Amino acid sequence: MPSKRHITEFGMIAVIDRSVMMEPKALRDESLSEEILEYASGCHLYLIGHRPMTVVDPDSLSVDGDYMAARFISYEQSDDAIVECLWKQPGVAGGVEVISDWPYNVLRVVDASGRRVAKGNASLFLTYAVASAESDEQRLPVDAQFLDLQVDYVGKAYGSEGERGALARLQNHKTFQRILAELSRDAEAWVILLNSDTQTLLTSVMPWGTPGDAADLADSEHIERALSGPLTDEIIVDFTEGCLIKYFQPRYNIQLKNTFPRPTSKPLMELYSRDLNAVGFELDTRHLGVRLRSEVVAPSFYHTETYPLHSVEERRSMFDFLDDIDLLQAEPE
Repeated sequence: MPSKRHITEFGMIAVIDRSVMMEPKALRDESLSEEILEYASGCHLYLIGHRPMTVVDPDSLSVDGDYMAARFISYEQSDDAIVECLWKQPGVAGGVEVISDWPYNVLRVVDASGRRVAKGNASLFLTYAVASAESDEQRLPVDAQFLDLQVDYVGKAYGSEGERGALARLQNHKTFQRILAELSRDAEAWVILLNSDTQTLLTSVMPWGTPGDAADLADSEHIERALSGPLTDEIIVDFTEGCLIKYFQPRYNIQLKNTFPRPTSKPLMELYSRDLNAVGFELDTRHLGVRLRSEVVAPSFYHTETYPLHSVEERRSMFDFLDDIDLLQAEPE
């Protein structure tokens, strides 16, 4: 007997459309602009990752109008760990100098009076150069050589009323400090703050029965329960965190890697009470100029996955369209 399936099934996808990438030291930078702080305050999820350190050849640094040029060198052990870039850099026009001191992993842009115009890791400037590229073809293979970020940890920060964000959570985070302490000297850590401001409702329909019969009435009740109102931000944060952890399998996460999702999880009780079929996420990092990877996930700008909320014995997945043929041939419950 085929496992249960409603005529109409629903799934919820968290589209992660708010993201900002920061160096760890920037989390305590009091000079961060109000615009960045306001944007980051809406992020309740975060990824912590690492990649090989990037340095710059100081003799290659130059400025021509509003364009910068540099030769970047990665600590990654490969035959193609050097790339030359020319990119449009805001704020450099008008006579500036680019300086980098040993070990050449930090760039400083100063004007004629010595005032700092910009400062950051060499990889930050390279990331900006890659992010401003107009196509994936222009971005690659730079990302493969330099900028792929391995996801080490996924976390969340919400608070009872959503008053706590990821930026505040990371100010005093034991696992974050452990990751930094255990980081190799030839690697660098990065943080990406995330949030899903948009969700997509997935729907699948496999009609059987006739209007007004038992199957139709049961489906109507199911639809009313599933669409009883928008999910709260807290629920969205909870299931998105679970999806990201299960997907990337980060080294420093312990919970949820092999247990998400489960009906006994308190944060997910609302999803089960509405009898949803699946949850998932979508994450695009092209605008950040970085591809994400993990020990189980290949490098990519775009990541997405959907997870059924029920076991195959309890409920048929809304995406098992071929198996639904059996249900169409069977008597509905």
